[in-house]
Amino acid sequence: MSRKTGFVVLLIGSEILGVAVGEWFFRFFLQTVPPLALSSFNSGAAHLGFLGYGALTGLVFFVWSLLVMFMQGLFRRAGAPERRSPAGA
Repeated sequence: MSRKTGFVVLLIGSEILGVAVGEWFFRFFLQTVPPLALSSFNSGAAHLGFLGYGALTGLVFFVWSLLVMFMQGLFRRAGAPERRSPAGA
């Protein structure tokens, strides 16, 4: 897999995870708010808001993942070289 394809897969995966988190919190919102206090407009607006926050959460996951990937390379170079165990052990 090329580096560019890996970034695209990471972006898509993190966005799917973020939107799933937004949908999960929307379901939790529906369970906690009494039905008499919730109109269809409020429900639709809340759903859109939770999906939007989920998309932003997915972008945060993507940026964190990129940060971890780049920092992993820095720490690997700064430390001692990897020791390989003997073949018999």
